[in-house]
Amino acid sequence: MKINNFFQTLPMYRALRLLTVGLFIGLSATSCDDDEVIIPPVTQQNIVQVAQSNADFSVLVAAVTKADLATTLSGAGPFTVFAPNNAAFAKLAGGPLDAFSSVAKINAVTDASQIAALRGVLLYHVLPSNVMASNIATGASTTARPASASGVNDNSIYLTKTGSNVFINGATSVVTADISASNGTIHAIDNVLLPPSQTIAGIVQSSAAASPAQFTQLLRALQRPAAQALLAAAASNSSNITVFAPTDAAFQAALTALNLQNVDQIPDATLVAILQKHIVSSGRVFSSDLVPGNVATLNGNVTIAASGTGFTVRGGSGTAANITPANILATNGVVHVINQVLLP
Repeated sequence: MKINNFFQTLPMYRALRLLTVGLFIGLSATSCDDDEVIIPPVTQQNIVQVAQSNADFSVLVAAVTKADLATTLSGAGPFTVFAPNNAAFAKLAGGPLDAFSSVAKINAVTDASQIAALRGVLLYHVLPSNVMASNIATGASTTARPASASGVNDNSIYLTKTGSNVFINGATSVVTADISASNGTIHAIDNVLLPPSQTIAGIVQSSAAASPAQFTQLLRALQRPAAQALLAAAASNSSNITVFAPTDAAFQAALTALNLQNVDQIPDATLVAILQKHIVSSGRVFSSDLVPGNVATLNGNVTIAASGTGFTVRGGSGTAANITPANILATNGVVHVINQVLLP
């Protein structure tokens, strides 16, 4: 009888056991939910905060603060900032922008015109959109800096992408790309970008009047009546050209080779042919755009060849010219200084 009673009660025992196990599991799950630590999402820093947290941007932060741009660059954006590192600002020491070369010097600036100039320089580093390095396209990009006057292109930067390398205005490199912020992206660069202030003709004229003077022979050649159209193109803000500009020593060597005493003795047709050989009319060709091969000028091709870390350019005859310095940005193009006249 006892055995029979045991087997009769076994199904009830099993049910009770299953209920107990179910309650335990349920209570355990509830207990785990109650004890779970919920981590709030991390709020990403904006561009100014990211720069403030990076010691290599301390001069940039001082400049942004002095120019009263911190609130702007902390806004919704989106922005892309090509951010000069401290070493880039240090390169300004001893030059016209020495006042912006260190934190201490920037903090000491009180002149309103200097602060306005600093603001313009900084805005020249900002694009009003979010552009990751993978989406950078070769060509011109309009910055947040207002143009100085109608029709004057002094607020565009020129990007070149070679593989994973990004260059700005020919000579400036992106050293660290895609630093993320809540309102855009920062790309660290190794130079302070300076907006152009003169046309190509203006650069030639001011260099000819400087001490020591340079481009006096080039200016004299361009001022010849036969070259009037070329001078007009070099002076027009609507132009978009590249000029290989021979030094005075280069012109003197060419005159010697031609058995002439001065530029005025060069026949009109020869003069124009020579000058046209130095002008690329298809746009701004920076050193970062150059590759070995031919480049079309107003008078046939010139030949580009690699030379060390740079390039040479050769006309139809004569010695190949070294390009140094390169990438002098103008409002209407770019100038590369060369040490030989390119002869047809």
